[in-house]
Amino acid sequence: MAKTTFNILINAKSGTVLSMGQPAIDTAVTQSGLPLNELCFSEPEEMSANLARLAGQAHHLLIGGGDGSIREAAKYLAERNKPFGVLPFGTMNLLAHDLGIDTLEGALAGYAAGAEESRIDAGFVNGEIFLCCASIGTMPQASRFRERKRLTHTFLLMPQLFLFILRNLDMHKRERIRIAIDGKAETFRTPAVVVSANRFADSQTLTESNFKRHALSGGELAVYVFTTTSHATHLRFMWRLLFGRWLQDPALIEHTGQTVRIDNHHRRDLVSIDGEIMKLKTPLEISLKPRFLHVLLPADEGQP
Repeated sequence: MAKTTFNILINAKSGTVLSMGQPAIDTAVTQSGLPLNELCFSEPEEMSANLARLAGQAHHLLIGGGDGSIREAAKYLAERNKPFGVLPFGTMNLLAHDLGIDTLEGALAGYAAGAEESRIDAGFVNGEIFLCCASIGTMPQASRFRERKRLTHTFLLMPQLFLFILRNLDMHKRERIRIAIDGKAETFRTPAVVVSANRFADSQTLTESNFKRHALSGGELAVYVFTTTSHATHLRFMWRLLFGRWLQDPALIEHTGQTVRIDNHHRRDLVSIDGEIMKLKTPLEISLKPRFLHVLLPADEGQP
């Protein structure tokens, strides 16, 4: 396998940079043996300009950030058919885990050994790309709550977030949402709906990611409707979200299809798109473009 040099673009305000510090990351890159052309720590407002500059070069490109930063980079790079790799620098790192990238050290070592090109599916909600999932209801509300509390220590934030989600599920458990999958419509009473690009895989162990997907190029959308109706079922479902087997919960409904239309009584609604919050017009029109995005996998990670 031929090796080439890499450019690395990292969101300087991502969680891992703030916790490790730039000098420690610089050292980790150097010690990995990755053939490097440029390591760029970019302020968020300068990410677009730095991305355009680095994407125009012949070197392989790695993006370091959370799922939101990866999504923003993907919007630009997909239009130019430029492949890119992922370094996990965020809180959830959902796409990184799906690509088999669990740690920064492992990712650097893998890319140092070589990079393989592959293509993955991308979802679109009202024209906005998502690489993992889009959701309405409790999830975007919880993300907004967490953003408001971002200066709160994790030890205090987590129980506050848990209680917020519990209250939100109960407050909106009777929300009426109409979902049409491939033209076949059904109405649900639900506080939350998630649509992912390909199905999630059930988790069996505490150390396993609870939000890893079966495949990244399976060519289908998966729709998850949460129908918990009491404090007991809310708690049971939240427990399973934290510790696994949430796909087996009896209050969860799963469907798959190629197109999804979601309508409710709101003219516009909050939507979480790979962790970023937007207010979009309803109905939400969701579709999938198979093998739309060109990615770089670390050597020996296999096909997504």
